Amino acid sequence: MKMPEKIDLKKVEKQTYQFTFTDGLYDMAYGSLIFFIAIAPILRDILYPSYIIFLILPAPLILILGKLYITIPRIGIAKFNQNRTKSRNKIGLLIAILFPITVLMVVLTFLGVYNIRVGGYIVPVGAGLFALILLSVIAYIMDYPHFYLYGISIGLGLPLAALLKPIFGEPLHYLISFGISGTLILIYGIITLIKFIKKYPIPEEVFKND
Repeated sequence: MKMPEKIDLKKVEKQTYQFTFTDGLYDMAYGSLIFFIAIAPILRDILYPSYIIFLILPAPLILILGKLYITIPRIGIAKFNQNRTKSRNKIGLLIAILFPITVLMVVLTFLGVYNIRVGGYIVPVGAGLFALILLSVIAYIMDYPHFYLYGISIGLGLPLAALLKPIFGEPLHYLISFGISGTLILIYGIITLIKFIKKYPIPEEVFKND
């Protein structure tokens, strides 16, 4: 008689946890953030100072509304063990503390503070390094490797933009350093979301309950 195979609960939970990222919303959220960073110099000239809203609001709105109206109706809400829940709470606290600081450093870079001779390019390099460390920590805690790529794209993008500004000027320096990567990530996220919607249609029970 064949003995039943042991089920690795931790492996199953990890697969279930990683499945929550297959809707492409995190890629769309970050892609939109990078895209708006790319066109921020243009928005700054048109909408100053309210252009900062475009750096702060789109990404969380995509995640919150996307999960609420697209992901949850299709696959529900996954509940994980206490350790993983604590990890996600730590991420929320980490983002709440560090994200405003990162945005401030990015805004200082937009305003050309790095042109001040004191410290040279310390602001864009510092902002890039800060974003790289922040997103790498999040990638490690969330066990989602895409965040390492996100960190690299913004971590290198800020000092690269500072170096390209004397050569190409605004807004081309940001369109080059962030526009390409932001657009590619955003397109990848949209394609992933479309595949997710096709693969997991909303169950008929949801419509009946409505």
